[in-house]
This record gives sequence, structure tokens and C-alpha cells, in this order.
Amino acid sequence: MLKRNTQPFTLFKRPGGTVWSVRFSAGGKQIRKSLGTEDEGEAYRKAYELWGEASYRVKNGISAVERPFSEVAEEFIKLIELESERGERSQYHPRDFPPVIRRYLIGFFGDKPIETIREPDLERYLEWRRQYWVTGPGKDIQYIRFERNGKIMRRPAGHEVPSISRQRGELVIVRALFQQALKWGYTGKVEVPDLKVRRRNDNRRPSFTPEEFEKLLSVSLSRIYPSLDGKIIHGRDGRMWRQFRQNSHVMSERLKLHAYIEIGAGTGMRPTEMKNLNWRHVIGFRSTINDALKDRDVRFQVQGKGKHGKLVPHIGVISWLDVLWDRFKSEVGREPDDSDPVFANADGSRIQSFKKGFSELLKACDLHKDFRDVARTTYSLRHYYISEMIAGGADIYDIARNTRTSIAMIDKHYGQVDVERLKDKLRPQNTRL
Repeated sequence: MLKRNTQPFTLFKRPGGTVWSVRFSAGGKQIRKSLGTEDEGEAYRKAYELWGEASYRVKNGISAVERPFSEVAEEFIKLIELESERGERSQYHPRDFPPVIRRYLIGFFGDKPIETIREPDLERYLEWRRQYWVTGPGKDIQYIRFERNGKIMRRPAGHEVPSISRQRGELVIVRALFQQALKWGYTGKVEVPDLKVRRRNDNRRPSFTPEEFEKLLSVSLSRIYPSLDGKIIHGRDGRMWRQFRQNSHVMSERLKLHAYIEIGAGTGMRPTEMKNLNWRHVIGFRSTINDALKDRDVRFQVQGKGKHGKLVPHIGVISWLDVLWDRFKSEVGREPDDSDPVFANADGSRIQSFKKGFSELLKACDLHKDFRDVARTTYSLRHYYISEMIAGGADIYDIARNTRTSIAMIDKHYGQVDVERLKDKLRPQNTRL
């Protein structure tokens, strides 16, 4: 091997080779790299450059070796999985973080050395991410494939700009990744992003007025129990006839949806909290099931979105719990166990979401969007509950405790009460003529 020693590195050529390489130590690691040249003078210049860069990184607490972003991102994913297995991290992290990291972060930064990423790069990433499904790489993707319970599934891709809450959620992942890279010594402290998503002027979530909610309930009930006039069916061959009987499966699904609406609007539970609800979480229900409604003091023990607590529902909610209890007995053939879900399919399994059925009902009521043209979701039931409690004069501190949120969040997102409904409170007796 032909080599030439000097300080602080060693130049050498591999046996039979003509291209110079360099070897030196930095940060306790031995670094070897080809210099890509046969010229000795050029090799010295490149070697000094490489050694100087490595020495600078070590001096500033950064790994002597450049780390491609994609490599660091995959290492972070493995750490997430290990920490989740040890119970040190939420169970949803290894499910939700990797797709975001691989599709968007690695998709944008690729093999760019992580220590070279600056805030301007992250600003460009945020704009690229906003347009990913609209004009970016995802505009021609029709389906998103994912794995669930060992099965490969797919869902339609939504070609729209992600919501503000989605962007904020993904920024949590970005910050966590760069903070971990800092701990590993792959990047300096100045590289950790601390970016904020710009807010919309009016980011209140959509609710219902009392009149709109009454319309929602009325249409929902009419879809469960069609009128005696029947429904006119148009056949492909041009024939028409009236259908008087409702399909039993459809009726059951719509009945459960209606119960979901009544319970959501009567408790203020989040959709995740209602999804996680088992019969053991409905305290006092089983022991008072044969008592008069006025004597049944039911409570909910709720959990979801990293929060948990006890909830006092409106008394009318209990009647709809009775409906779900009887429906379970009818479909499954037994009384629900404590571990059975309150919102159950015909086979007793947990209903994962009412999103589709609720959206169809909203469209049937012409209530799909509010006056700002913002789409309503099942979360709107929580907002309706809070708004009605405020309009009814309940103490906002008590509302916050019962809904497991803060007074500031209620003021910011939920309190959508028409001032006309508060006119008596806004006109104290001593100000009236």
C-alpha cells in the first residue's frame, strides 16, 4: 500500500489503486474517505478541508461524520418503536409517526445532511407539505395504502390542504425528531425547529343553533322510521313503487347513529372518548336499569386524547343508553359485559367511527357546513353541548371540569352562543326602561 504520513491525517492509496484516500481520527472515531483524485496536491487540499469540517463539528458537539436525514429519521422511528414497547411512549406513536416521517419528511429532505438543515429549509418544507396533495407529489395518488392488524388496506387520498390542527400535529413530530437528533449529537442546538403554523382569522369549530339541532334530530328520526306514505323507488327499467318497510340493517345503523348524536350532545364527550366507551365506564347504569328514570343517577368515566375523568350527563342521555343496551341484546343474543363497547356493531365489535353516517345525515339536513362554509363533524356535538351549557347559565369553570378542557380553550374554540340568547343577561334590570 502506498501511503504518505503527515499531521493531522494520513493520505494513502489502496493496493492497486490510483486514487488518493484520507484517514484521520475525530470525536473518538476513525474516518476513512476517498478523495476522488489522483493528484497529490489536490488530495492534500481536500484532506485538509474534510479534517477541518470534522474538527469543527466535534468542537461544536456535532458528530464528526455527516448523517443523512433519511438515516437519522429511520433511527428515530426505531427508537419510537422501542420506547412504545417499554411503555415509555404512547401506543399510537409507532402507528402514526412513521407514515408522516417517511412520506413527508424523508420525501422532502431525503439524504440531505441533517446538520445543514436550517429554519428556511423548514419553512420551505411546510409550504411543500401544505401543497403535497394539491399540486405536489401526491396530486396523482388516488389511494393511500396502510397496514392494520396485519392486513394491507387502502383508503382514498384527500387532495386538499391539511387542516391547521393536522399541520400542528405533524410539527410535533418534526420537533421531536430534531430534538432527538440533537441528543444524539447529529446536529447543533440552533438547528432544532421552533416554527408556528399561521392561524386563520376565525378558527372556531362549527356548532349548531338550537333550531339546526332540532332539525338534525327530526330528520334523523324520520330516516329511521319512514312515514306511512312510503318512499318512492325508481327502478332502472323505468318502473316506480313505494317502499314502506325499512331495511333492518339500515334501521339499526341509523338508530345507533341517532343515539350517538343524543349522547354526544348530552355529554360533550369527544369522539375518541365515545369510541373508547365500554359499559363498565357507565357508572350506575347496570345497577339501576330497572328503576324509574328520575331515580337513575348515571355517570361516565371517560378516557381519550390523553385525558380522563368523570362526567355528569344530561338525564335524557340515559334513555338512549337503554336503546343501545337493548339493541346489543337483540343483535348479539346476550346482555353486554362490562368490557363490551357501548357503541357496538351487530356482532358486538366496537364501531370505529360514525363519521360517514353523520356526514350523510348532515347533507340530508342541509347542515353539512355552517354559515362560514366550514364543514361540521362529530366534534360539533361537543361544541353544541358546551354552547348550550353557556347559554343556559352554567358556570364556565364547571363546564370546563365536566368536559376535561380549560376555560381558555372554551373561550377560544367552543363558546359559540348567539348574543340574542343572552340579551337578558346583557341587560341587567337596572338598565331597563
